[in-house]
Amino acid sequence: MIARARRGRWILHHAVLIGLTLSSACVHSNPERFYVLTEVAQSTGAGQPPAEPGSGPAVGVGPVSLPGYLDRSQIVTRRGAQLEVADLDRWGEPLSEGVPRALAANLATLLQSERIVVYPWPTARTVELQVVVDVTGFDGVVGGDVLLEARWRVLARDRKELVLRSSTVREATGEPGYLALVSAMNRSLGVLSREIADSIRELRTR
Repeated sequence: MIARARRGRWILHHAVLIGLTLSSACVHSNPERFYVLTEVAQSTGAGQPPAEPGSGPAVGVGPVSLPGYLDRSQIVTRRGAQLEVADLDRWGEPLSEGVPRALAANLATLLQSERIVVYPWPTARTVELQVVVDVTGFDGVVGGDVLLEARWRVLARDRKELVLRSSTVREATGEPGYLALVSAMNRSLGVLSREIADSIRELRTR
């Protein structure tokens, strides 16, 4: 009886170890993946001479508002009218921080300016122009297209509205997977940044 009991405990012990090992293998075989929005390589325009340090426009980016469904760490995609939330593919930072940061980085390159700041900036800092962006949609289909829809304004130092426009940008992912989706999202922000930069250049030449 004692030997049989010991054998039973031995079998139970090893069964638990095997279960833990399999569980650990499942966890490690499906790790979470994290992504961030980044600056897209931009052309400042053919024939445009390099700007002297400190000569670029002082532009404040923000506030930037996003739809509530994007206020989560998981990447959200779309299937028709249905939203899908990824289990393992997540943002490394809130989109409410990533979108304005990426826009500011793009504008710094496009406008050849080191004086691009993200809202909120210190009250002591003077900005010539402020870009306010209301993103109404920013998602896509894995292996399909990304759609960015935004309404944006450029304000003067006295808060006077100088530009009011809407932008719709569609970018193909080109291949399946979340990395391709995020890359297409980066490119769509790059297109929006170019539209904003063109408006700012036009304002400064008036």
